[in-house]
Amino acid sequence: METKEVLAELRKKNGFTQDEMAEKLFVTRQAISRWETGETTPGTETLKLISKEFNLSINTLLGQPQELICQSCAMPLHNIDELGTETDGGVNVEYCTYCYKDGGFTQNRTMEEMIEANLKYLDQWNVGQGTSYTIDEARDILKVHLATLKRWQPA
Repeated sequence: METKEVLAELRKKNGFTQDEMAEKLFVTRQAISRWETGETTPGTETLKLISKEFNLSINTLLGQPQELICQSCAMPLHNIDELGTETDGGVNVEYCTYCYKDGGFTQNRTMEEMIEANLKYLDQWNVGQGTSYTIDEARDILKVHLATLKRWQPA
C-alpha cells in the first residue's frame, strides 16, 4: 500500500473528515487532500506526529510493511529521524540520513570504504544482535550483503 492510501485509510478508519484530520495534525484540509491523492507527502515533522498520534510504525505509515534498511550502508531504519531527505525536505525511505541528505549522498565512498566504516560498529552490532562476529567474518558478510543494495548495483 502506498503512503497516500495508508493516510486515507487511517483517516477514514478513525472516522475523521479531511477537515478534522487537518485540525488534529495542524495542517490545512488541502494538505490532507494532496497527501491522499499522492500529489505531495507529509514532511518529516508531520510524519513523526502522525506516527505518534496514531501509534503507527514509520514503515507502515510509509507503505513499507517490511523492515526498511538503508540501501547504502544496510542500517535498519526504524525511526523517521533515521530516514534520508530530499531537496524539498521530503523523506527518502531508501537511504538513512547518514548516507543521504538533501537529495544526495553525504559521502563519496566506495563499497570497500563503506564496509570498513561499518566495521567500526561491529562491537555494538554484536551486543545488539547477540552475535560474536570477528572483523574478518563481518567483512566477508558485508561484502556479500552490501553488494545486494541499490547504491552498489552496477549502473
